Amino acid sequence: MRTIYLDGRYFNVNNQIIDAFTPGVFKAKGVFETMMGLDGMVIDTGLHLTRLRAGLKILGVKPPSINPLILNEVLRRNQLSCGRVRLMVWQAGQQTHMMVAAMAYQVSHKKKYRVCLIKTNRPANDRLAHVKSLDYELFAQAHAQAQAQGFDEALLLNRSGYIFEASRANIFWMKGTVLYTPPLSSGCLEGITRQQVIKEGSDLKISVEEKNLTPEILQKADAAFLTSSLIGIKPIETTMITDISIKE
Repeated sequence: MRTIYLDGRYFNVNNQIIDAFTPGVFKAKGVFETMMGLDGMVIDTGLHLTRLRAGLKILGVKPPSINPLILNEVLRRNQLSCGRVRLMVWQAGQQTHMMVAAMAYQVSHKKKYRVCLIKTNRPANDRLAHVKSLDYELFAQAHAQAQAQGFDEALLLNRSGYIFEASRANIFWMKGTVLYTPPLSSGCLEGITRQQVIKEGSDLKISVEEKNLTPEILQKADAAFLTSSLIGIKPIETTMITDISIKE
């Protein structure tokens, strides 16, 4: 049994209930955030809550009052020293609901992630591109297909043929002394770690530029890596397959 927080109360539930609340499986108008919890503390709570509220505003959903200490409490009640904490907010009828769950997370010690390339029909100007929406089926399918073929992650091509992000992460690459990442206009989510890498690069006087990314550019890069709140910064292999596609 695991403990979740739902609409003001804590409940002990089984894994089937947790699975039913998985983004992409759970169908509702709303948003979610996935955060890293270490030693009883959820990391970068303020940044995640700011993005969550911005997403709810775009969707026209009234944000609930969220006490950040609830996130830490769910982590504590599940006795997790390292966990991924999921916060979901959605609207049903005229009522807004909130759920917090914490699952065990094992940090990968792989030196590099193996990635594949997956073609999607997603337009760069998709209205939900900058919202971490519960409409997550595309990303869940891409991740599942990549793992089924032995890869760690999937790099996603938008309708224009540009890589805009990975299924669960943003992407950066180096060429010479310049650090690049796809622009938000390509359809990528403004990731929390993405923001931090851009800021730290600027603080270190590293030239950071936004540029549309093609598979050819990536394969000629000097280095490339993925970023997310869970994996941090993870180097990737740039040898890819291109014969997988997802139709939305």
